Amino acid sequence: MGAAPRLVSNPELSNIQKAAVFVMYLEREAARALLRNLTDDEVKLIGAAINGLGEVDESVVESVVGDFVDELSAVSILPSTGPDFARNVLPDLLDDDRRPRIAAAMRRQGANTFEAFINARPPNAVASVLCDEHPQVRAVALLRMGPENAARVLACFTEDQRSDVTIRMARAERVDAEMVDDVEAALRRALGHLDEPTQMGGVENTARILGRMSRDDNSALLGRVRLVEEDLAEDLQRRMVVFEDLIRLEGRAIQTLLRGLDRPDLVLALKGASQELRDQFLANLSTRASSDLLEEIELSGRVRKSQIREAQDRVVAVARRLADEGAIDLDMGGADDAGK
Repeated sequence: MGAAPRLVSNPELSNIQKAAVFVMYLEREAARALLRNLTDDEVKLIGAAINGLGEVDESVVESVVGDFVDELSAVSILPSTGPDFARNVLPDLLDDDRRPRIAAAMRRQGANTFEAFINARPPNAVASVLCDEHPQVRAVALLRMGPENAARVLACFTEDQRSDVTIRMARAERVDAEMVDDVEAALRRALGHLDEPTQMGGVENTARILGRMSRDDNSALLGRVRLVEEDLAEDLQRRMVVFEDLIRLEGRAIQTLLRGLDRPDLVLALKGASQELRDQFLANLSTRASSDLLEEIELSGRVRKSQIREAQDRVVAVARRLADEGAIDLDMGGADDAGK
């Protein structure tokens, strides 16, 4: 591959590329201070532009920097707001013996910034973090995040947790300032990444994990979950096996399942199935029955995905019922479970 083209004039650059050249020109500490005040999306755009730049002439660098200087009334790099400056910059300007005292006071005066931080995070995520903390920490955190935020987070707790933390909040007239700072800092660290949340698929993925355990193990585990949250246990059990998992059934089990299915459900379910799973079902029918079923699938025309999913759910429900009756083995556990 050839090298990226040499950029010889300022007009060749887009605004993003100009920003990229400017960041590359700055000393490291100055660049760090600048990037700290940009959003993640802005930093990503600049990073992509830097990655795409070829060799840049010195004249282009001078021109870009000159444009920035002309457009700015001051070349100092300042945070976008006063609270940002007070929290992120001012402490670094103080000598070591004054910094902890002043920084702590500024954080306490800027409580509204903590409220805004929590407000931008999902209440269930905040509650999940707090559930791992000491009950007194929960109380302090709720008192510091503002009434609206606290009410939403409190609603995510269990009834026992709600009553306990309510009593603790009511009794917390005065709390050590360092503890308050530590609680806020810990929540910022734990929740800071949620600007770009990672989808975990909580119930869905948990159910699939349980579905890969032996029946004895997942039944025992679901029994314990059911004692705490019956609805959750039912939801997990319902999702442990999905339609595509039926590919792991043996031929005799598929034949038993086929006898228990309504024909329209079978047609719709196989219409949305993978080719491998469809072939496995067809292989357990006679040649004539397989041909007839394929013809019905083709003649069914366009069908909404929701209808296909509902039909597949009904097929799985029949499979689960047959498994409960002992007619088929629906244990999705691995081979290691066989000896249990």
